[in-house]
Amino acid sequence: MKLRCETPHFKRISCVDNKKFADTRDIEVIMNRKKQIIVVVMVFVLAAASLGTVVGLLVNTGQMSEYSDGFRYTLSGSRATITGYEGSDVDVIVPDKVRGNRVVGIKKGAFADKASTIKSVTFKSTASFSIEAEAFKEMTALERVVLPSNLKEIPTEAFNGCKALRSVIIPNSVTKIGEKAFNGCTSLKFAYNSASYGNGVDEEKVYLPTSLREIGAYAFDGCSGIQKLDIGKNLQKVGNYAFNECGKLSEISVADDCELANVGERAFYGTIIQSTESSPLKFPHLAEIGVSAFSNVRNNFSYFSIPADVKNIGANAFKGCSTLSKVEFAENVELENMGEGVFEDCTTLSDVLLPANLKKIPAKTFMGCSRLLYNRDFTIGKEVEEIGEGAFAIYTNSTSYSARNYVLKVNEENEFFKIVELKEFKKSTSDTTTYKQGLLTNSDGSEVYAYYGSYDETSTIADGKTFKFLDKSGNDIEGIKTIKGYAFAGVAFEYILLRNTVRNIGDYAFFKSKIEVAYIGSINWEWTEKTFVKETDKDPDVEVLILRSTASASEIAEFIEKLSDAVEGAGSANDSTLP
Repeated sequence: MKLRCETPHFKRISCVDNKKFADTRDIEVIMNRKKQIIVVVMVFVLAAASLGTVVGLLVNTGQMSEYSDGFRYTLSGSRATITGYEGSDVDVIVPDKVRGNRVVGIKKGAFADKASTIKSVTFKSTASFSIEAEAFKEMTALERVVLPSNLKEIPTEAFNGCKALRSVIIPNSVTKIGEKAFNGCTSLKFAYNSASYGNGVDEEKVYLPTSLREIGAYAFDGCSGIQKLDIGKNLQKVGNYAFNECGKLSEISVADDCELANVGERAFYGTIIQSTESSPLKFPHLAEIGVSAFSNVRNNFSYFSIPADVKNIGANAFKGCSTLSKVEFAENVELENMGEGVFEDCTTLSDVLLPANLKKIPAKTFMGCSRLLYNRDFTIGKEVEEIGEGAFAIYTNSTSYSARNYVLKVNEENEFFKIVELKEFKKSTSDTTTYKQGLLTNSDGSEVYAYYGSYDETSTIADGKTFKFLDKSGNDIEGIKTIKGYAFAGVAFEYILLRNTVRNIGDYAFFKSKIEVAYIGSINWEWTEKTFVKETDKDPDVEVLILRSTASASEIAEFIEKLSDAVEGAGSANDSTLP
């Protein structure tokens, strides 16, 4: 007999044996079990498929760490990036491939756990390669590195603080050395742009790759072992502090027609690079010279050529270059800006002709350049309209033969400034030797910018230690209203008699001078905080100058009150110090 079975899950089921299937409930149970099994199988299949997808994604995005021959690395497809090293070698060779995967990069701190033991790292990779910032930072035992052949950039702080690092082989593909890349590598002496040294290579010299275009800020700052440097044609920028305080850097070779346009702030500060007129250091396309770029360069740095492309020279660019004797500006140079104190304290500078179109000589430009006035050809040009305070604070306190012939000149066509020649000075009544002296003033003589000349502190004549404003014929000079800041800087005389017309004296007017007393014939002055303040070489503390006056008693009383108010708070003077 055929049995028709109706169930909630199947509309129609044919049952042949009613003994085997007693009722529809048995059929339901069997069918439910089958479905559960099917569902479980499907869930497992889906889970396995999802896991495979996740694993595939992790591998393809470089998130799963692999291990081979001591190296930890991640994969992105078939490209491997080294993330760590667990081997025991002190001379590490990074292979071109790991397990068939091309090595293309190295992560920050990959060798950090071995920083005190690894002595050398050599890369064999031939693929396009990248190094992450700080990758080798402070590896204290590292002495030698051979970088991969297709590296484009040595990144920020890549070898910062590697004090034992002596040599680096840099491929001729690197276009940029990043900020602080070799900062503080005090043992670094040698770098070369090929894995094969070739012939005639000096292993005491840093050969920058010819592909290099930029050296970042502080890149070689404090690399006190560098002695020689070779710069290729394509270099365009040397960043701020790039070779700052490389105290042994004495020789720089520059490729012909070098494209270097920008030398940053303190880029070569404190080096001993050589540049002489017979063997000059030249950058033919230089456009920007940064603040203090060549400041405090010592030894054989006696000549510098400023090319026509230069537009800006930063403040103190050559300050303190004690051997710099000649600076040559290109005839067609058109400076747009020159900062303060560019040649300050260049004590041997005697040969410099400023650009003919220069309109402003900034403050302290030639401050302390005591030999500048040896040059009979030095002239303030006809286009100069502005002179900053202390621009010609020459410190003319020498009594040598050359100093007797100091001359400062202004072009006759200049409408803004002039030279007032003063009465010549003699050492004694019996001495026939005379010393020239004069004042640089504005066109009407009312403002004194600088004094030049020499007084002898050992003079035996009454006026020997006293400066008076007397013209060449010995007559009083009238009309002086202002003494500019630093105007009498470094002078040797001890007393100065100011004219009745003087109403204002600039800050540090007697800076580093031997003046102890200023006699004044007028009291009605416009006071400033640093009026009559001086600073000496031996004692940098600020002192207030003692003043003596030829005015009446009431004027003196009023003056003392003003003086007391001016110095109150500084604690540098009181009424008891006044005459």
